[in-house]
Amino acid sequence: MWISVSWHTGIVKILVTNDDGIESPGLHYLAEELSQHGDVIVFAPSSEYSGAGTAIGHIGGGVPSVAKMQRPEMPNAEAVYTVDGPPALAALLACRGAFGFMPDLVASGINPGWNVGLAVHHSGTVGAAITAHSLGVPALAVSQHSVPSDNGQQWAVAARAAASLLDEAFAHRWPLNINVPNTGADDDLEVVWTVPSDRVPWGFHNTELVEVADGRFQIKYEHHGPYTNHERTDTYAVEANRISVTPIVTSVAASTAGLAGDK
Repeated sequence: MWISVSWHTGIVKILVTNDDGIESPGLHYLAEELSQHGDVIVFAPSSEYSGAGTAIGHIGGGVPSVAKMQRPEMPNAEAVYTVDGPPALAALLACRGAFGFMPDLVASGINPGWNVGLAVHHSGTVGAAITAHSLGVPALAVSQHSVPSDNGQQWAVAARAAASLLDEAFAHRWPLNINVPNTGADDDLEVVWTVPSDRVPWGFHNTELVEVADGRFQIKYEHHGPYTNHERTDTYAVEANRISVTPIVTSVAASTAGLAGDK
């Protein structure tokens, strides 16, 4: 059952997680920005889980350890916890009542590097949002392109972009994958609704096994290979200095369903 949230008329509980771990500045910026819009509980992996997708790990022997801590980077968070597991597990536990309530929203990020194209199937950032959505909780994943910048990663820009799309996240029937260009705060960024391109994660192309010893191989591949980049895709939008918002519809059909902006 979908939660109905009138978040403008009451305090909401926002669960913030990521796949880069508790030390990531992107997590800190996102939690602090969203603290202006609700009660933020941070529940992030204790270490990096990039590429974990929706994996929750092998928990046959029990749920991994959870620790509560104080983090000066997130002074306005109601509480900060870590889990020795991937972000989808954090979302799963939180959405099943680990903290004594159901979150009104799960926000995952900010990932340093875009999660576009076919990466949505593998991204731990997106995986946490998909997991929350499957349990009836509105969710968004936010990533920022990591092209070189004179001022480094513009985390505050991406955090504000995520906050500006809270209404959309609460209203939309699908989790939202938000990708923000790495650009200065003074830029007026247009928000566009997109579909995933066919960009392969990490640009893997022409992979082959190269034998380096008897029975031992290395993988050789072309990095940053080509991809289709028509103007409705997420890659096109970000490369054109726009904020891409992609509803994560289904695992395979998203890039061809033509559902960008459909609610």
